[in-house]
Amino acid sequence: WVRARGMSIYQMALMGGSALGAAVWGKVTNLTDLPTSLMIAAGSGVVLMLLVQRLATDRSVLEDLSPSSHGTVPFANEPPKTGHVVVTVEYLIDPLRADEFRRLMRVSRRSRLRQGALSWDLLHDLNDPGRFVEQIVDHSWTEHLRRFERVMADDVAIRERKLGFHLGEEPPVVARFSVEAAPLRR
Repeated sequence: WVRARGMSIYQMALMGGSALGAAVWGKVTNLTDLPTSLMIAAGSGVVLMLLVQRLATDRSVLEDLSPSSHGTVPFANEPPKTGHVVVTVEYLIDPLRADEFRRLMRVSRRSRLRQGALSWDLLHDLNDPGRFVEQIVDHSWTEHLRRFERVMADDVAIRERKLGFHLGEEPPVVARFSVEAAPLRR
């Protein structure tokens, strides 16, 4: 539904802009003649392009969105046919670096949601200040697998930064769960 909503907003903006532009340039053509209105349109296009170039303060690339083939696709002996998939990643970090880790995880949240996750949460163990659990919810097993096709180079860099916080010889523990409906009890 999010993609459909985004596409509808995109189409409304495109069609609305086209309709408004047609009305404005039609009025300019009525007030002048066709060659003059085309010259005004070309001139205003160049002026607006230069104005945008001058007013754009940050032209740097924020994220590297080039596709990455990094990472292995998960395997399940019996992939669930229905239901959400919950993925947990358990990090053991230095409690003194917890604030820095939380800032990085906010960036990770945007990355996970951009890849198609339904929700994302960061859980903090109340009894162990160095234990954090990242929880990602995917719509289905198929959507979970598709997330691995959407990995960008920037996502790999974020993953490497998260792994830099993790203490211990072994990588963070990753677990995948299928959400099943609880039986009704009487």
